[in-house]
Amino acid sequence: MPLLHSKQINSNTVLGIWRLEEPLEDLLKALPPHANVDERLAQVHPRRQREWLASRVLAYKLLEDLTPLPLQLLRNQHGRPYFSDSRFHVSISHSPALAAVILSDTYEVGIDIELISPKALRVQEKFLTDQEKNYTLADERETCLYWSAKETLYKMYSRKQLIFKENLSVAPLDEANILQGRVQTENFSKLYHIHHETLHSHVLTYCIDKQSAQV
Repeated sequence: MPLLHSKQINSNTVLGIWRLEEPLEDLLKALPPHANVDERLAQVHPRRQREWLASRVLAYKLLEDLTPLPLQLLRNQHGRPYFSDSRFHVSISHSPALAAVILSDTYEVGIDIELISPKALRVQEKFLTDQEKNYTLADERETCLYWSAKETLYKMYSRKQLIFKENLSVAPLDEANILQGRVQTENFSKLYHIHHETLHSHVLTYCIDKQSAQV
């Protein structure tokens, strides 16, 4: 599984992107011996098993940069992935062609990757406000970007029960390749900076919540 993109965002956080090329059997062999994915993999639709598994292989490989401990990658009651050592925060996304993972030993993180396609334009009324449509201007790439940014916000909140059009908002900033996002519910309100880039016909968005660091 060739590495397309990897960067150390800061001393505590690493991000990786991989291209999906191997058959399922090779991905299973690439997992560390302590990884236990059989039960969860059986619940994934067969058409998505390779991308799901590739994202887990990548998560374990990135973890090796931060710790030698044989940690298990699990998921909580909301479906959010986490490692068995609570110091580590992880977020995972995948498409049929790419897997994306961000991992930090200090900060809460979120990531999403989306293939740029007309699909987001067809359903934009479901997730964009009128103000956000003034930013995207019915552009295919920009509409996919705002969809991806809201997916990242959804993962940052991590407790589900959000309506994308009502509880999540995205707006441009003067700073290049950064959007401002807000999660707003009856009992919660928080601003985030969402980093973004385009690679291999996909938009990638990710967020690092430095306010979440324990002091």
